[in-house]
Amino acid sequence: MKREYRNSARTKKMIRAAFVDLIDEKKFISNISVAELADRADIAKSTFYNHYDDIYAVADEILKELMDSLNQLIDAMDADHTSDYRVYIRKIFVFLKENEDIYRKVSDSPDAIFFIDRIKHIIKKKIFSNTSYTSYFANKEEGYIRISFLANACVDVMVEYFKGYIDMPLDALQDNLIAILDDIIK
Repeated sequence: MKREYRNSARTKKMIRAAFVDLIDEKKFISNISVAELADRADIAKSTFYNHYDDIYAVADEILKELMDSLNQLIDAMDADHTSDYRVYIRKIFVFLKENEDIYRKVSDSPDAIFFIDRIKHIIKKKIFSNTSYTSYFANKEEGYIRISFLANACVDVMVEYFKGYIDMPLDALQDNLIAILDDIIK
């Protein structure tokens, strides 16, 4: 029984890796066929269909895994009860570094916009629900606008980094974003 599970997990991992490589090449999910993906993953089409209904199911699973990981990270940070945004940023950058290869490959796809918007939404929601941040603002609307502006700007800068528009190590980008936020928040 365990052998089947390991084989299944390994097969799904190969399919997801092949999908990420193909989205990097093809840019649009709709440009990827099951036959092409199965060939890249070195599996039979029937094996693909044992695990997924279609190409979009692979994309959904990758997105769900990344969102779940990001939510777990943010929930763990919330459990620490820290109000220092620098701690949040550093932990998010550790998370980004762990998944850097995937982000680099998918960031240029127009289909990634949904994923990017989800990340922005999660970050804004988590920050806005943290009362230690919202207490800095005169009212709820002002707080939401400021948090939206900063979260959108930070995520967009990270996307530009993953697209290759920013040529510096990820650690240097983290330090730059923290310095900018320090200047803004003062």
